[in-house]
Amino acid sequence: MELTKEQLLQIHNYIYVCGIKHYDVRTEIVDHFANILEPKLDENPDLHFKKEIENIHRNFSDRGFSKLLEEKTKSVTKKFYKQSLHHLTTFFKLPKIIITVGLFFVLFQIMSLFKDTKTFFDVLITILIFSYLLNISVIFYRKKNKKESFLVLDKSNHFNVVALNLYQLFHLGNSFRSKESFLNADYNNIQLAIFVMILLFFWSGEYVYYQNKKLVKEQYPNIIV
Repeated sequence: MELTKEQLLQIHNYIYVCGIKHYDVRTEIVDHFANILEPKLDENPDLHFKKEIENIHRNFSDRGFSKLLEEKTKSVTKKFYKQSLHHLTTFFKLPKIIITVGLFFVLFQIMSLFKDTKTFFDVLITILIFSYLLNISVIFYRKKNKKESFLVLDKSNHFNVVALNLYQLFHLGNSFRSKESFLNADYNNIQLAIFVMILLFFWSGEYVYYQNKKLVKEQYPNIIV
């Protein structure tokens, strides 16, 4: 017996109350419950629906839904960074390597306009800070305007940690450089290349996010993403 919309909604609400806030994970669990409940309702149409939901939950696993959510989160996070790094590598192959070389060349030309090279890299650090704060603002806006959250789109916390670590590493690298090192073209070019890679990594993360968002819209056309 196929479950009614009211019964499916009841399962959705039950799973939500149990702590599964992400719509995509919740839908997956609902499908699992429905596959168990449908044959049971065929055998016994008078089955106590709510009690049976609780029984399935009780037999779900030793840690209920928390283990599944933990595994799904690790899997989605790993996939997100794998996709981001894969997209990053495309900037070092034709035709996108033209963008990488062009970005480096433009920054190199701007650097040559500064009498004090350290000041130039301080400006780059300011740009990274602004990008980081802008990213946090965008994430806050996204969460505020979303009625449903999706695990596949909830990469914000991990991505922010990585972004902050990259900024700190770049800042530390700049702080530990001596005055003489800023007169060395090789050191300056290496640091400039690192900055370009950080920017491209941020871009790659955003690209993967919007690709995932597009897939979610196609999979859940009736849900505002």
